[in-house]
Amino acid sequence: MASYSAAARSAKPDLYERVTTRIIEALENGVVPWRCPWDRYWRLPQNLTSGKDYRGVNVFLLSLARHCSGYESPYWLTYKQAQERGGHVRKGEKGECVVFWKWFDKDTGRTNDDGEPVKDRLPVLRHYTVFNVDQCDGIEPPETDDVSRHAWQPLEACERIVEAMPDRPEIREGTGRACYIPSGDRVEMPHRHRFSEPESWYGTLFHELTHATGHEKRLNRRPSSEPRAFGDPDYSREELVAEMGAAFLCGHVGIDGDTLDQSAAYVKGWIDVLKGDSRLVVTAAAQAQKAADFILDRRFDD
Repeated sequence: MASYSAAARSAKPDLYERVTTRIIEALENGVVPWRCPWDRYWRLPQNLTSGKDYRGVNVFLLSLARHCSGYESPYWLTYKQAQERGGHVRKGEKGECVVFWKWFDKDTGRTNDDGEPVKDRLPVLRHYTVFNVDQCDGIEPPETDDVSRHAWQPLEACERIVEAMPDRPEIREGTGRACYIPSGDRVEMPHRHRFSEPESWYGTLFHELTHATGHEKRLNRRPSSEPRAFGDPDYSREELVAEMGAAFLCGHVGIDGDTLDQSAAYVKGWIDVLKGDSRLVVTAAAQAQKAADFILDRRFDD
């Protein structure tokens, strides 16, 4: 029988390249490791129809896709499987590549001692496309037990700030990430009950709302309204502005202690990334103050 490794080397190089490229792209869209005040969920990606967990590199591919896209569900299925369950994949949704080995028998032209033909079993790499349940309509996935839930008590002072923000972007709760999306002018946030304390929820929301003030129809802070690569100077500068803005807003409502300590550590991290540019701190603080004033609907003459 031919060796597995030898057969693997004969697989289509474009499929290997596709998988590798997907992983690299996902890693390049990484998040700051010390910035996650909510409970991360984890469960192996699973096919909704078969109930089987994905294995091998597919665990990595689908877990990265779930994290980067903010999908709440660990369940995946093909386009056809979605239709068979009475639902459908929403128009424009992009699927994820799943790979598997399919074994084929190949005639060798030889026979054994009994005169029977000898065949080699060869693995060939194949792929298909799956979609997360969150990309579908008309499909109700089962409840998962990988969600941490905390008691929730809203902070009225913080709620008033959010409600009174002028030209506030859409706030979409229930995603697996916290981020501001300029193209859709919306903020995505995990469920409130994922946060162990409301102060962390509001601090995170204030961070994302500060990003939103950079939109061209608000303060037109250029790095906030354009695509940015993780770790580049514009990305780092905007993150610094966002966290300072969040710290200003937290201070305004009297949130202190651990929440502001986390902000201070976060700011220090970005200053280190930007090699301690003291001028940057001053300009970023000024932009953060303008952002906080905008959210608080306060107007000052510059």
